[in-house]
Amino acid sequence: MSITLFENLTWAAFIFLFAPLVISIFRFRFFNFSQKRLLLLILATVLVEVISRVLWYKRINNLSVYHFYTIIEFLLIVNIYRKELSILFSKLFFKIMGILFTVFALVNTFFFQDLNTFNSNATTVLGLLVIFFALSYFYALLKEVKYSVLENNPMFWVNSGFLIYFSSNLILFFINNNLFKGASNEAGYLIWGLHAIVNIVLTVFYIIALWVNPKKL
Repeated sequence: MSITLFENLTWAAFIFLFAPLVISIFRFRFFNFSQKRLLLLILATVLVEVISRVLWYKRINNLSVYHFYTIIEFLLIVNIYRKELSILFSKLFFKIMGILFTVFALVNTFFFQDLNTFNSNATTVLGLLVIFFALSYFYALLKEVKYSVLENNPMFWVNSGFLIYFSSNLILFFINNNLFKGASNEAGYLIWGLHAIVNIVLTVFYIIALWVNPKKL
């Protein structure tokens, strides 16, 4: 992949991330619990991406931003799932998960992958946990049908987006610091270009989740 195509993809993914915010301006009053929690995650993501891009253009290592964001992202995702999975797990379960992951991510930063290194260990664990939540949610849907049609269920779209995104990027998160240390720039551009495409796909799911009107049975 050429650097031009790579930059175009990353810019497209970055700009497209603002689309859910525009939708939220007009539809916020109709949001349910899941949609409001999703909006918090999107706001945090946009803020981090803006800070990261500013640092990158100033030629300052921006990987430290993602060390902190990984923790925030997980806690916000837990906040989304804790109500939706209440028939499977208690509130204490999610609190313990949040605490354990935070401790793990901090230990990883201080002792294994410092602020100038991509925190692939933490992001790999994050991906595995979110995939677990996503699969648990689909199982919960089988046990208790809350909506007349899945297309009108915002959490269905959020969950599907999470499952696709974290499944697609799990290998990338894990091998980033190892396989591509000595690889060519073209290989790096290809991998992170694909990552940008997956980001765009996730944003599409966010848009649908914020757009639909939940209709309960």
